[in-house]
Amino acid sequence: MQRNFAAWVEPIARTLAEDNRELMEFARAQQSEFWERPSVVEGWANRDILAHVGGGNDQLVQIVLRAVISHKPLGPETFDIDTDAANAHGVEERRAWPIERVIAEIEEGEEETQYLLSQLTDADRDARAGSPATLGDFLRVVHEERHDHLHLEQLRASR
Repeated sequence: MQRNFAAWVEPIARTLAEDNRELMEFARAQQSEFWERPSVVEGWANRDILAHVGGGNDQLVQIVLRAVISHKPLGPETFDIDTDAANAHGVEERRAWPIERVIAEIEEGEEETQYLLSQLTDADRDARAGSPATLGDFLRVVHEERHDHLHLEQLRASR
């Protein structure tokens, strides 16, 4: 789907979409036994890395974007989270899911993220929505982190 983005959002949206596309292509190309093998992340199988992308604290981007677009401030508890616990909960919840379901959830999440990014305007760059940082600063960190790419590299290293 073709979307239009504010100039400051476009490189962020493009990188997130490209990284997600590469991760999904890799995930779809793997045989079922790949997902059961231990990963390079201690204590996690390859399926757990993918489950982490689908759930855990990484939906913070969507939460923040929804708040900015709807002009609803977020409470401080949104940003004061136990990252390890949120990640562990998301992985545990998805551990028994078929890989196809995890992939579908990740794709739905990326679709929502792209839609939300396309709703941003130049005025939203300085929005805070209860965040200690501006939306522009927050998204710059997200862009630099390249979360999906990081986990793709972990999965590639586990082959």
